[in-house]
Amino acid sequence: MRTPTRTLIAAVAAGIALAGLSGCSADAVEQATDLGSSVASSVAEGVQGIDGKAIQDGMASVAGGIDGALDTALKGANVTSDGKVPDGFPSEAVPLVDGTVVGGGSGPNGSGWVVQVRAASVDDFATAAQQLTDAGFTESAKRADSSSAFGMFRSDGYRVVLTFSDGSDGVTATYIVTPR
Repeated sequence: MRTPTRTLIAAVAAGIALAGLSGCSADAVEQATDLGSSVASSVAEGVQGIDGKAIQDGMASVAGGIDGALDTALKGANVTSDGKVPDGFPSEAVPLVDGTVVGGGSGPNGSGWVVQVRAASVDDFATAAQQLTDAGFTESAKRADSSSAFGMFRSDGYRVVLTFSDGSDGVTATYIVTPR
């Protein structure tokens, strides 16, 4: 039996795994996307009753390993802290929340990007989610509390996994973006 925390962790892991599909055939990417959508739908139904403590615990587990997961998902790409959005990031299609860009990275051949932004508050997740929906993304899962937030979004051109976490360096918004 899955606990709500494990379900949330599985959803985030599935989203991160989707970012690592470079070099896969179109059929494999479509199957993985469908699987991710299925997981997200299940999570969307399941997260309604999850309390803030479970979200916080789940996000803490995810945040603890996010650097390694991003490195794996982006096939060894370095996630920098140079204050720049990575080359090729689709800035016109994927709006970023207001804040200071910490850095990011990109997978080979445009297979995906990650950008981290220092945000003012976890509450800015609602603004970031609204920016994505205003830009044509559909939300497939979303959950937030006072110290963390998670969402999966999809448009005709891109998939976005968005996390906000409140850590020792402040609030970090992490965007994992892959083309569809």
